[in-house]
Amino acid sequence: MLSRLDSWVGKGNIMFIKRKSNFLRKFRTAREGSTTVVLAITFPLFIGATILATEAGYWRMSASELQNTADMASIAGAYEFIINGDKRDASLAAYADALDNEFKPENGTIVVNIPPTTGDYTGNDAVEVVITQSIPFIISDMFLDKPIEKTVIAVTRLGGQTSESCVLSLNPSGVGISVFGNVDVNLSGCGLHSNSTSSSAIEANGSVTISAGCMSAVGQIDTGTATINLDECAAPRENQPASVDPYTGIDLPAGASGIPCSYAILTGNGNNKSLLFPTPNADKDPIRICNSEIDLTGVTNLESGTYIFDGTDIDFGSHAQLHGDEVSLLFMNNAELSGMNGNNTLNLTAPTSGDYNGVVLYADRNTMSTAEWNFSGNADVSLDGLVYLPTLNVRYAGGAGGNSTDCTRLVANQVRFVGNSSLESSCDAYTTDPIRGGAYTTVALVE
Repeated sequence: MLSRLDSWVGKGNIMFIKRKSNFLRKFRTAREGSTTVVLAITFPLFIGATILATEAGYWRMSASELQNTADMASIAGAYEFIINGDKRDASLAAYADALDNEFKPENGTIVVNIPPTTGDYTGNDAVEVVITQSIPFIISDMFLDKPIEKTVIAVTRLGGQTSESCVLSLNPSGVGISVFGNVDVNLSGCGLHSNSTSSSAIEANGSVTISAGCMSAVGQIDTGTATINLDECAAPRENQPASVDPYTGIDLPAGASGIPCSYAILTGNGNNKSLLFPTPNADKDPIRICNSEIDLTGVTNLESGTYIFDGTDIDFGSHAQLHGDEVSLLFMNNAELSGMNGNNTLNLTAPTSGDYNGVVLYADRNTMSTAEWNFSGNADVSLDGLVYLPTLNVRYAGGAGGNSTDCTRLVANQVRFVGNSSLESSCDAYTTDPIRGGAYTTVALVE
């Protein structure tokens, strides 16, 4: 009996094991429900990718809207500047427009620069708006610990100026242009501009009359008791952008310091003394003059050409005259014109061709320290062309009394009118770029 029971139990165990084995075999090869397992594993990844895609679309849309806000603010600032010519009002207009277009100051910052301080339009006559704003998360703050910060830049350029300046002070601070005493300054068809940020960027006082197209400055203008007659703007324009110097590309000839030295020679005796300057060759190659000092006496006539004065002090003696047609006088290593006073004559016209087309006087910005040149003292001064002295301070009284020229553009660090002066900017005979000035009439979104 016992042996039968044992035999039955043993068979039962075997049958149980076989059933389990068959179940495991079927489970291993079964296909039903496999998709559910895969979906259960990948579903969280799918949800996360969907969230990030949705968030990325929101970020892109928010960035596009932020750029539109900057664009509209820049354009609004530019139009405000056209209307009243004031940088502060233009900045306020840009800020107000940004607020109207959903800029949220609690989430970011806005900076308005006139002129721009970054990018391809740095220093140009333009309105730059820079907005930095945090873009909040919708869902992805579960994965990221801080909002995305986006910066956008918009630049609107000002243009359409129809007038020109014929006097430009490059001095960034202090007095740029001054007119004092009993002086009449007549700028026919052109204006004057100072790049100084000073509260006295342009000063005029006393029995002064200034007639010009327009008068403008980066800083403030003090006209005191002067009489101001402007044809192209209703009043002097303050808080303007700095004028871009159009002549920065002018330089000394390549290898100027290596050109062999030539010398001016004094000839004659007594009252018949005169200076004999070297004569340019047929190719009009520049001549480098290395006299340490040249005392002008009598009448000196220069042949047409380019003269480089290297460290030379040209001193006008009593009744001395210097004449030259189609000439460019270039100064380097602290060369200078000095001693000009009553009964002197300086009568020069610029070339109408060649490398220095339109340039009558040029002082090298790299080798000329700040000094004062005097074109006054009741001297007869007639300079037709560009007088480009970017590092020098100039005392000027020229072109009055019938000696005016069709084209005189004066660019210096500082300009002081000390006598009656008359300048015009009808420079069609030359290829030098004009100094743009006057009111703006157009705007263009350029960045």
